[in-house]
Amino acid sequence: MTTPAGHHWGDIDLPVELTSFVGRQREVAAVKEALSNARVVTLSGVGGIGKTRLALKVATDLRRAFTDGVAFFGLSAAMDRPTLDSVVLGALRIRGESDHEAAEIITDFLSERQMLLVFDNCEHVVAESAALISNVIRRAPQVRVLATSRERLWVTGEYVWRVPPLSVPDPDSEGEFPQGLPGPSEYPALALFAERAAAAGGSNMAGGDWAEVARLCRRLDGLPLAIELAAVQTRMLSPSQLIRRFDERLGSLATRDRSVPDRHRSLEAAIEWSYELCSPEERLLWVRASVFAGPFSLESAASVCSGEGLPPEKVTDLVTGLIDKSLLVHEEHLGEVQFRQLETLAQYGRTRLREADADAEGELARRHRDWYLQLAEQSFAHSYSSDQLTWSRRLRRERANLNVAFEYCLSTPGEEQVALRFTAALLQYWYEGGGQLAEGRRWLEAALAVDAEPTWARVMSLRNLAWIYSQQQDHAAAEATLRDCRALARHLHDPLMDARIIATEAELALARGDCAASIARSEEALARPEYAADPARVTSFTILTVGHALLGNYEEAVRAHTEAQRCSAESGDSFRVSWAQVGRAVAELRVGAHSSVIVYTRECIRLAREFDSVFALSAAFALMLSSTAAEGDFVRAAVLLGARQRVRHALGITGVAAPAESGMIDAATARIRAELGEALFEATVARGFAHDLNGALDYALGIEDEPAPAAETGSAQVQAPAGALTPREEQVAALVAQGMSNKQIAAQLVLSPRTVEGHVEHILTKLGFTSRAHIAAWNVRQGR
Repeated sequence: MTTPAGHHWGDIDLPVELTSFVGRQREVAAVKEALSNARVVTLSGVGGIGKTRLALKVATDLRRAFTDGVAFFGLSAAMDRPTLDSVVLGALRIRGESDHEAAEIITDFLSERQMLLVFDNCEHVVAESAALISNVIRRAPQVRVLATSRERLWVTGEYVWRVPPLSVPDPDSEGEFPQGLPGPSEYPALALFAERAAAAGGSNMAGGDWAEVARLCRRLDGLPLAIELAAVQTRMLSPSQLIRRFDERLGSLATRDRSVPDRHRSLEAAIEWSYELCSPEERLLWVRASVFAGPFSLESAASVCSGEGLPPEKVTDLVTGLIDKSLLVHEEHLGEVQFRQLETLAQYGRTRLREADADAEGELARRHRDWYLQLAEQSFAHSYSSDQLTWSRRLRRERANLNVAFEYCLSTPGEEQVALRFTAALLQYWYEGGGQLAEGRRWLEAALAVDAEPTWARVMSLRNLAWIYSQQQDHAAAEATLRDCRALARHLHDPLMDARIIATEAELALARGDCAASIARSEEALARPEYAADPARVTSFTILTVGHALLGNYEEAVRAHTEAQRCSAESGDSFRVSWAQVGRAVAELRVGAHSSVIVYTRECIRLAREFDSVFALSAAFALMLSSTAAEGDFVRAAVLLGARQRVRHALGITGVAAPAESGMIDAATARIRAELGEALFEATVARGFAHDLNGALDYALGIEDEPAPAAETGSAQVQAPAGALTPREEQVAALVAQGMSNKQIAAQLVLSPRTVEGHVEHILTKLGFTSRAHIAAWNVRQGR
């Protein structure tokens, strides 16, 4: 299969590879062979030996061999089974409407998929990881698991592959390395040292230096992380000086705890050594940044980590210094820069912080919570603004940190009301598709259970929970929860909230198929004077559009759609307009205006794609293919039917669609099947399903008539051959060669940056390249 945007393999997020990959070809081949024979392969070894890097390399090489792609689960911040489930649900992008247990939702999602699942840092939740993996392997016969852990998982059928250190030259019988070493090409440890030293601006290795480098790498036991930390010091110290300093550090560690394995002491020595070479302010930032779970922004670092001994204005320079020393990793996604600590370095930082002052650790956790609460509430304040998409993407990037901050509220006495402030602020996050309904329900039920004070946050959280219940088709629970919400709002004498609750009742009525009640409640909410200036009115007009359209009230649907667009223009909201476009498309379909259906559904797809609004995408495809079939283009309608299945499959929509959408799909499917005949129908639908996610969306948008289908694969050992570039990909490659960024290319070609990012990833995959520079060089070789 091809690689869509933003390191999405199989339409699932994977992290950027943290460091360069040097000299593990034999290990990669061995792990691939192990995966061909075992359903579960665990890469074990001490921290810093390169387990994650090796797993990512294997996953990269096998990404085209799994029809449904590769999923990566970073478990460094997981604390228990609920947070483990949350990580998995998030990475798989499961947006099902089911109210079942998370484990059942996950296994149902995977049961018919052919995927490689990468569980990283399982040692944090060994028992929980083993239980989930065992369940998945039992229920999903085409899934294989590659795990990394410092200890085995004890899963039935598990194959444990111990990651070896990087090879270094052997000394002679007297323990000396020959001066005439052939250089790094034959020894991965030396190659890694040379590469990282050069990247850090250190000394270029001369022929006589290799014996000293070999001695140092052997002292470091061939541990990749330790070698990288040493290599960046060549800006100040020669290899022989590094050896002397390291031996001094290792000796002090050895006398402190001789029971620790030598390799672990080597890594700890390298980390302590790097720590001592940092300035006092850099050390403070290192240990304080260990509070973050996953990537964090410069703004987050300044807010959470500054304070005594660390002025906020110095954080930028200190972050740069830690990056230069390979102690922080720089990442970029959709134009946003973030930073990440390798887990081994974060663990060291947390230990240092705890040893220095237990109270300081608690204070830092509280500051972390305060920052992410502020972030959630700021996002809520921008729910209907022109900055809506920016905030949506930001919250999705901060998912792991939001989880940690929320769990802090639940586990810390006296913080229960703050948990409700989180759940009051995050409905938009779950609603848009960046989060999951199952996660939102778990958060809301937990927060409401620990605090019963009659507050605004409780009212909002009850309303949010009622909405999630309705989306999960649990209508009785939704109605009961909303009654409690309404009673509390009246107790607090909040007429605006009362109007919003009436608007939510309209949404619930539409979810259960009662269009007349939905219209009545929407009009009642809109008649409230308190609601007149509320930007949330766009939701009520959107509900009116859909309700009237479903009842065949064309003129009323058009008027409501016009009002929804006006409200959206006033506030800057674009997300809810995608649903208004769905309603307008329904209205146009009912009167046979098929060209208008295509216009409105394409606009819905364009907007919903940016927000990952998966249910809006599903509805838009249903309308588009129904209209296309009604016009008599049954082949394209069948391709769209398969493409819709791909979108729902790739984005994790489980369960049946809403009644109106299901009825529309059933009717269109029956007609297309009857017109094409069974054999052609099945083949054409399969053609649509074979597209990857971006290809399916581009096909619906008319960006490309027939995007290249995903690779057909039979087993994890088969690799699909790279295909030629499509005309659009050749166009993008030419602009990459001119040095344009994705944003510039998007502007020139009138595409979204995400679509361009997907095309660039396709190009890299098809041509077997790893950088944009390679694309530029290839473009020149082609005579372009």
